[in-house]
Amino acid sequence: MKNNKFNFQIELQYKYEILAALLHRIKEKGIFFCIRRGFKKLLYDVIFCQIAGFIAWPFCSLFNVKFISPLECGIGHLCVEPDCYIKEGMLCLRPQFKIIMLVPKNKIYNRHLLTYWEKYIKIITSPLFCLLFDPLQKNKFTLAQTHRFVFSPNSAYFPQIQKKFSDRPALLILRDEDLKRGWAVLYDLGMKKDDWFVCVHCREDGCSGRIEPTRNADIHNYFPAMDDIVQRGGWVIRMGDKSMKQIPSMKGVIDYPHLGIKSEWMDVFLCAASKFFLGSHSGLCHVANIFGVPVAIANSAHMAGVLPYGAKDIAIPKLTWSDKENRYLHFKEVFDSALSHSCLSQLYESSQLRLVENSPEDIKKLAEEMFDRIEGKLNYAQVDEELQQRFKSLMNPSHFSYGSVSRIGRDFLHKYSNLIL
Repeated sequence: MKNNKFNFQIELQYKYEILAALLHRIKEKGIFFCIRRGFKKLLYDVIFCQIAGFIAWPFCSLFNVKFISPLECGIGHLCVEPDCYIKEGMLCLRPQFKIIMLVPKNKIYNRHLLTYWEKYIKIITSPLFCLLFDPLQKNKFTLAQTHRFVFSPNSAYFPQIQKKFSDRPALLILRDEDLKRGWAVLYDLGMKKDDWFVCVHCREDGCSGRIEPTRNADIHNYFPAMDDIVQRGGWVIRMGDKSMKQIPSMKGVIDYPHLGIKSEWMDVFLCAASKFFLGSHSGLCHVANIFGVPVAIANSAHMAGVLPYGAKDIAIPKLTWSDKENRYLHFKEVFDSALSHSCLSQLYESSQLRLVENSPEDIKKLAEEMFDRIEGKLNYAQVDEELQQRFKSLMNPSHFSYGSVSRIGRDFLHKYSNLIL
């Protein structure tokens, strides 16, 4: 009864937050502005685009063409949605099409990354052609729906694709020219020919970090893991943009966001050439994913998507602390509530809950496990597999990473086994 009451309160609060956001928008812009904009969107998206799509559908069918339109939420969608859609076709799980993606120049997150997708997709960046063809990516007749891979009211589709594709090589591989100029830059920074590095990225309260701040984390908690990487003979490349806080000077650590070498092509090179990617709840890690680089995610704040994208990836979630009950919530309590589907800070605050970041030791252990996996030194014991399955059994098809073959960190599960009921 207590759990039912708890879940009801969370679900009610979640709906309240959605309504509050709408009311805030009306207050900020005015009710007539919102009505007028909503009416225009209705006319264009629901009526005009559907009619245009219906008219264009026979011609697109004749030339076997489909349009895809990744969500304009960040670089992660520009990676995962095309990756899954192309793999789905290669696995013969859908009809084969010539794929077109419209990406206006003012909405390109990384122009250099797009050049890699051109191997599989026709990319159109011309403002004029993007305007002319825009209706064809907003209707049910000529649009190939890719949001289902990562964003769905129920389970997303990516775990099924990744599981079936896991034995094949990644779709993308760095071009020779990017490898040569990328390593040339690193040599200028002090690296030698046989050196290797690990990219580390911790989401902060920068431009995108103001949205869902519960996904942010403290880079200082990554320092022990970074030090361990250097002690093993590697280098650390701290990733991000200029909004990131500068970190203290450390041996073997390059604070890349604050150097003049930062560029879109260098972002791609570093993610794709890294030994592995140690990240947080942010889409940048998916650049590593699509080039076949293993990813370790700490501080995952979205329990519905706690199992990461790549088949060889591992992750650990933030814990949920109840100030009211003075305890951590069990993982089942989180999975069974709206908390698992939301990163709204207001939802946690109004429920007297807060997310607790992973400790420096937890993050270091996660990185150690990834090293052991990469080097072929890791053999999971029976108790490790039992804890893994117990954790995954708490998920259900409403959680969009349900069924993923990726894993939760071994040492994390041992440490917090009391939270797995």
